[in-house]
Amino acid sequence: MKILLLCLLLVCSNSVLKANYWTQKADFGGTPRADATGFSIGNKGYIGTGYVGTYATDWWEYDLATNTWTQKANFGGSGIVESASFTIGSKGYILAAPSTSDFWEFDPVANTWTQKAVFPGMARQAAVAFSIDGRGYVTTGSGTSLLNDMWEYNPSTNTWLGKTPLPGIGRMYATGFAIGGKGYVGTGTAGLSGLLNEFWQYDPVNDSWLQRANFPGGPRQEATGIAIGNFGYLGLGSAQGTYLFDWYQYNPATDSWTIKAPFLGGPREEASQFTIGTSGFVGTGYDGLSAGVMKKDFWEYRPDSTTSINEIAESDVSITMNASNSSLTVAFENISGLPLSLELFDASGKKITGFKNVQFPFEVSTAGFSDGVYMLTASNPESAIWSKKILVKNL
Repeated sequence: MKILLLCLLLVCSNSVLKANYWTQKADFGGTPRADATGFSIGNKGYIGTGYVGTYATDWWEYDLATNTWTQKANFGGSGIVESASFTIGSKGYILAAPSTSDFWEFDPVANTWTQKAVFPGMARQAAVAFSIDGRGYVTTGSGTSLLNDMWEYNPSTNTWLGKTPLPGIGRMYATGFAIGGKGYVGTGTAGLSGLLNEFWQYDPVNDSWLQRANFPGGPRQEATGIAIGNFGYLGLGSAQGTYLFDWYQYNPATDSWTIKAPFLGGPREEASQFTIGTSGFVGTGYDGLSAGVMKKDFWEYRPDSTTSINEIAESDVSITMNASNSSLTVAFENISGLPLSLELFDASGKKITGFKNVQFPFEVSTAGFSDGVYMLTASNPESAIWSKKILVKNL
């Protein structure tokens, strides 16, 4: 007789319903695309360029206060894709890609683009960029070879300076962010050497690199990385042809990773992202459920926010197995507020089943499930508010 074994991989904390959720916002203002670039300046976000069947130049501003997009002046150069960008003060900067070393500054007040000092490194695509203390940094990418060089841009003098290269082999499609005066670079592909889950810290004060705890979600490329407050967040991307939608938090103080609520837009690679205040924003990219389909949806991630649902204590959440009929029972006690829905996804991000306006305890049939890891997510009409990984194994 087959027996369903259910192993809980994560423990729900007693504050999970007050934080860690995704909310869909107004769709990106332009056409669906992948390999666009983005940054934020003040309380506005910007996304543009990328691949739309050809290389695009359009440029869009997102207003968080009104949840609206406004088209701005087109990028100053020709169409670009897989370009690196960062923000310094009140200006945004883009290193054009893939076959040029042109470097451009965007002024949101004047709504103008100004060409700046040519990037002295090899022309490249799929590089990582971030800014620290009034300087911009660009590393990795692919030119005539995979690269690991590091460059610093000073906007005061409009000059570039070569810095210590990222240790190890060259790579592209990595991702990165900056937290607390340090830069971080992780994942990517090293070509024939395979995908990577390495994670490195750059200290601009002494121009040095330090390897940190590997990204636990597994080697991948074309992932998404952002910083919110004192934490970094990394997820999505693809590995061995499978698109991903997981989401992890990095704590530099403890050099540790924690899995968080999965991206509700589904499996995604080559997305665009930026941060405004205490929220991260992710959108566009290739859809993992429909091969080759580009997206324009746009999502807000809030790691520390409240909902209209009361806080749930750890003792108020339970998931139990029912070996006799191949099912699991989910129970949320002491809940008030908006109605909840449940969704179950497989490891590739494909939705297996879903239920609306659930009354607890609620039984979910797992008959016919393949062995493997699944993600169970609870949501209200506004956002995802809780998630847990489970391992289903039939014996």
